[in-house]
Amino acid sequence: MLNGKIVIGIITARASESEQRDMLSGVLAQAKKLDIYPVVISNLFNFSEYYADVDIENKIYELIESERLDGIIYMEELVLESKLRSSLLNRIRKLDIPVVVTGESGGEFPSINTDVRKDFQDITRHLTEVHGFTEIDVLTGHKEAETAHLRVEGVRDVMLEKGLPFSDDNVIFGEFWFTDGEKLAEEYLSGRRRIPQALVCTNDYMAYGLIDTFFSRDFKLPDRMTVIGYEYIGDRFSHVPILSTYYRNRSAIGAKAVSILNHLITGAEIEDIPLDGYMVTGDTCPCGSNIEHLKKELYSVRSANYYRNLNFCNNFEQQLTVCRSLEDYIHVLQEFAYLIRDIKGIYLCLYENWYSRKEKFSLEICSNDEIMAMYRVISPIESSSEPQFFKRGSLFPDIIPGMGDKRFLYLVPMFSAGIEIGHFIFQYTEPDGYDTLIIEWINAAVNALTVLRMKNDINELLECNNLSVFHDSATGLYNKDGFFHELSASISNADNDDVVCAVMIRPRIFSGENRIDEKSTSVKLDSETAECMKRTAVNNSAFCARLPDKQFVFTAVGKLPANYHNTIADKLTVLITHSPVYRSVREIDDMIAVGITMPAPDLLPEDLVSALNSEAVKKTAELLKMRQNAGFKEFGKVRNAMYRSPEKRWSAEEECKSLHISCGHFRAAYKNIFGVSFHQDLIQSRIALAKYLLLTTSLSIPAIAAKCGYDDDKYFLRQFRQITGISPNSYRRGL
Repeated sequence: MLNGKIVIGIITARASESEQRDMLSGVLAQAKKLDIYPVVISNLFNFSEYYADVDIENKIYELIESERLDGIIYMEELVLESKLRSSLLNRIRKLDIPVVVTGESGGEFPSINTDVRKDFQDITRHLTEVHGFTEIDVLTGHKEAETAHLRVEGVRDVMLEKGLPFSDDNVIFGEFWFTDGEKLAEEYLSGRRRIPQALVCTNDYMAYGLIDTFFSRDFKLPDRMTVIGYEYIGDRFSHVPILSTYYRNRSAIGAKAVSILNHLITGAEIEDIPLDGYMVTGDTCPCGSNIEHLKKELYSVRSANYYRNLNFCNNFEQQLTVCRSLEDYIHVLQEFAYLIRDIKGIYLCLYENWYSRKEKFSLEICSNDEIMAMYRVISPIESSSEPQFFKRGSLFPDIIPGMGDKRFLYLVPMFSAGIEIGHFIFQYTEPDGYDTLIIEWINAAVNALTVLRMKNDINELLECNNLSVFHDSATGLYNKDGFFHELSASISNADNDDVVCAVMIRPRIFSGENRIDEKSTSVKLDSETAECMKRTAVNNSAFCARLPDKQFVFTAVGKLPANYHNTIADKLTVLITHSPVYRSVREIDDMIAVGITMPAPDLLPEDLVSALNSEAVKKTAELLKMRQNAGFKEFGKVRNAMYRSPEKRWSAEEECKSLHISCGHFRAAYKNIFGVSFHQDLIQSRIALAKYLLLTTSLSIPAIAAKCGYDDDKYFLRQFRQITGISPNSYRRGL
């Protein structure tokens, strides 16, 4: 509680999006009606896949464990990334306060949702009764998603009720995204799919993709086909013709969730709030556009454009960049607060040690006892600008300068380069929220604070100045200059009969790094590869380097066996491909390891690297030829899965079923692509895992055999010796 009032936390994701804002409008309005303080906790980006560069933003959700909160509303369906959804559910389960979920909660918590099946019954009745359509297709989402099927069943109910034809041929599954509509439009235009009288898209994104494609190809709607969307997410003015859609009553869902939560906290009666939606007609339907809805949307578009122009025509970032102190920084934020639509309060909450935090790539839970400082940027009421200190778990101080009595609060993370700096609190005095333009404002503010950190962090600057000119700062290995220096020194001290053994590792040869998560993942992979190199080098009196173009080189000088480079290449391959990050995100054939042995006397470092590169080019060409095979993609998935989990019961008979081919064809194609039979490759995958466990653990031989899928450890010993030529114990000892 706060000042005797109930405080509820609302967990959502990317609160700037139209769907989230729609549901939050109902939450905030009902909270105002019941005199409750709502605190919205949201990340900024809400990607549907994991992106390492911004995963740190999700630490903001640790704040839901605050003792200040009397209840939680979790907008589960609005959190797109599956791991984040799972993490939030696990965190919520530990709370000893009431929780209400919007969407499907699987029965764990009270939940509130619209009846999507009924919504699609309403849509279908509109099409069949108002327009007399008898041929209707449905474009829906993932096959495994229950809601995708519920939406289809709503259409099917009415079609069967009216005796109209409707079968699985009328249903097209997708991923609830623009590209599904684009793809389906091409199928209609090319004649691969017959054109129905009407198409129901089970969300607006898919409908937009479809009508955009039709518009570009001069396909007239609704003359040749009627299109109906669902959810009314906004942005209709960006697409031609104006989409007819169905308003899913998210605002009512939000209001009802607050009423249920208030009942669980206080025992008050749950208010009867209807959840029914309604048609919002546009020009993709014969009904034509509803002028009242168009007026509201036009006002919204004009307002957004006004603020977009404000954000474009200013020198906010430049002013932030020249700040020399936190006081200067806050003054600039105050000056440019007008760029955020209808904002009434901005409060900057920083960790007390914000200027020296070094948690890069660290996602461990921070202590809610950590001290933070709140700085008032702007507020509804003029007040002191002195910082207020509070414990992180309190969300904010008991008395917030200038905030007044009207509190609709949004907590948004501040992070940069894997470091959590703190969070902003944005305040509205009426039920309202920010839009997507705020992301640019926050990014500019965070980037400037990062620059300010660097200006003031003398220790970090000194550390950068002291980096050795011979070492790669990211991995600690030698860089090119350091490698050439060390190799030249070793060669000059070598005897006439000494040799140089070198192994080059080229990871990620077929992986692009353009996506936001790939760059961060590549840093982790480089670090992981470097650790494997260091470990091998220490055990073999060698040294390692990271050269340009993703080249890692292991080098040893001395009286070494002729095939020593093959032994080292094998060990490095085993260690790297079985290391946690590589194994989770990379394919088995996305790395090469090549080695050579050359006489030490008079060897030039440039010649050694050139020889390694020549071998690497040959190996890469071999892998590229393999990957160009027509069946590589499908068979590669099978092979990667097998190498990641060789302990499972794999059989060619089962795998050929998933590919819908005969067993004979599967075996022949597999060997043709990979140059080894499926059965022999399975053995090699198990032996590779065994090698990794022998090199990295002290597990007994029977235990390793079991982990690699062997029921009989004697059979394992026999196969290991057949593959390697030595016993597991000898391999472990390096003999």
